[in-house]
Amino acid sequence: MKTTIITIAILLISIVGFSQEKGQVTKYVTTFPNGEEAITIVDNSGSDVLNLSSAESFYKYEILAPANHELIHGSTNDGKVCDIDKSKLSDGTYTLKVYTNDFVITSDITIDKGEGISVVQ
Repeated sequence: MKTTIITIAILLISIVGFSQEKGQVTKYVTTFPNGEEAITIVDNSGSDVLNLSSAESFYKYEILAPANHELIHGSTNDGKVCDIDKSKLSDGTYTLKVYTNDFVITSDITIDKGEGISVVQ
């Protein structure tokens, strides 16, 4: 009986492990003119979250439609990292603005939920 329970448990763990979808992780880096890293976006295609980190602490970010600069999504922040819920964004190209105390970092990003994101510097 004990052997049967252990066998079933191992089987269930194996099935769950193989059934989980593995996402592709992609990292995009935007640099300052001097070549230093400004912001980094990590996209796990199996997740609805983009991880945003900055070389400097930032107090907010905005995602804007590039054609009319309409605010699509944004949030306040306290520190150098945050998560962006990409399920709130449709496929398309946007302007990402990250606001620090000294400057604004701007980068164009393209969301393609089938393929992930890409960054245009």
